[in-house]
Amino acid sequence: MLRSMIRPKTKLGQSFYLSLIGYLIIGVSGCANPPRAEKPPTSVTRAMETRTFQGDLRTILKASINSLQDMDYTIDVLNSDIGLITASRTTEQRKASLTDEKPQRTMTDSEKACLVIGAVAIIAVIAAAIFGDDDDDENKKRKGRRGRSGPINIGDRGGNDEPDGPRIYRYKVTISLNELNNDETNVRVSASGEVEQDGKILSTGGIHEAEFFQKFFAGMNQGLFLDQNLPNNN
Repeated sequence: MLRSMIRPKTKLGQSFYLSLIGYLIIGVSGCANPPRAEKPPTSVTRAMETRTFQGDLRTILKASINSLQDMDYTIDVLNSDIGLITASRTTEQRKASLTDEKPQRTMTDSEKACLVIGAVAIIAVIAAAIFGDDDDDENKKRKGRRGRSGPINIGDRGGNDEPDGPRIYRYKVTISLNELNNDETNVRVSASGEVEQDGKILSTGGIHEAEFFQKFFAGMNQGLFLDQNLPNNN
């Protein structure tokens, strides 16, 4: 039976088999989309994204730029008058998960697709067993007349939509700074991203991972500490 599934003998079975392979490849790639986290409440988001630092706007602006560059971001827009920075990064390594901005569903589209794929696979097992036994004697006679037939070549992609390129992760960070009255500066960071493969956008969304913002603010603290202490050592 297993041999019949892998190498169906009838034309109908072969056609069904090849169609199943293409369907499973497309479906599994959909099931393997990057995981998307749930967006936290606004109060939690604001707490993760905001910090207050001791220093004037110019000093904190410099520390923000240095922290972004340490995280391999490229500065796209810098406006020191209003305290605005935007930066971006493109990489083949995932740095943070993207948040699903849509309301939660009982079952996601990917989960539904995976269930359908499972059902099709079960049907394929039954169909392969049926088709594989048909015309067995006739195929043996044909082999005797025209020589031994080789296995079906399924290595050729043949126009299916199987992705073969790397996943590209693009992240964008926006920082707004607000100088307070007591020589302090408030910093708020917002981030978003998208995932692309073979020219197709797989997912987009905001970033709400605490570790992502902690890394940025830790870099700012380190930069401020070095700026304040290194001159004293000279």
